[in-house]
Amino acid sequence: MQRRFFELVAVLFLILASGSPFAGAGEVRIWTATDGRTLEAEFITANERNVTLRRKSDRKRFTLPLDKISDSDRKWVAEALEDLDGPDEKEPSGIFEGRLTEDWEKMDYESLKFRFYSEKRMNPKKRFPVLIFLHGRGSGGSDNEKQLNGIVRNFAQGRFHKKNPSFIFAPQCPDDSKGWRGEYLADVIGLLKTAIKNLPVDEDRIYITGLSMGGFGTWSALAEAPDLFAAAVPVCGGGDPRTAKAIKDIPIWTHHGVADAVVSVELTRRMVAALEKEKGNIKYTEYDEASGVKHDAWTPCYSNPDVFEWIYEQRKGQKEKK
Repeated sequence: MQRRFFELVAVLFLILASGSPFAGAGEVRIWTATDGRTLEAEFITANERNVTLRRKSDRKRFTLPLDKISDSDRKWVAEALEDLDGPDEKEPSGIFEGRLTEDWEKMDYESLKFRFYSEKRMNPKKRFPVLIFLHGRGSGGSDNEKQLNGIVRNFAQGRFHKKNPSFIFAPQCPDDSKGWRGEYLADVIGLLKTAIKNLPVDEDRIYITGLSMGGFGTWSALAEAPDLFAAAVPVCGGGDPRTAKAIKDIPIWTHHGVADAVVSVELTRRMVAALEKEKGNIKYTEYDEASGVKHDAWTPCYSNPDVFEWIYEQRKGQKEKK
């Protein structure tokens, strides 16, 4: 059985360059087979057909053919490969030069003021995901402060962010009465395109989330630029069901409370129904009245670590990971 596990471990590494030493060589980690069994082993090297591991328990080396490794192991290898054969170095430029400070930088782009967060040191030979957060009504204006609430600050804290370094954007809508539409929505999309041009962004991992007014903005941004986003988490908002066909391939996990008296749950239900009709990539969490959730579905949503694990696992062009 153990030998079978090692054989399953191997197929993952078909993407490796033949005979090349692996960038993560020497790292001991837990490897997981598709049947759920695990093995703690040190990665040694790999080529296009085989992988070599050293089991931690007895230091025995195995050179194995590949297949059927967990998605997380596949992701680890792909990212580590960027260090070996990855893209050319890309240092921050344009408006982002000197802004990688591990602090919430105050910045401007066209009509928007926004806050930007990044680690101080990000390997310029790697590419990193982007997460953009659209606030709700009441946090707009021009102070570049109100949108930086506890929710978005939490995106950059804790072990999760250390494990998943990313560029985080929190723009501020200049006029809440207009919401995330028109010029303001266009500038959100323009800001993301500027980040792609001037930062080492992984274009397959651009994520968007927002609550209430920002939930509406999230649905609208997907419809406006469906090729831009890898995944989305709209919370207690709503969109145009006619856009379902255009956005059906984007992994979306939406959240709403039945007892929401501010934004009707029917607005989310209609989007979900439209996407299900199109066989879209949709997940829906609805909080019933017994949960006590009203117009605050963002509290259980953003308190759930599974939401962040899910969104950061998504990549453009891949089937959703349930």
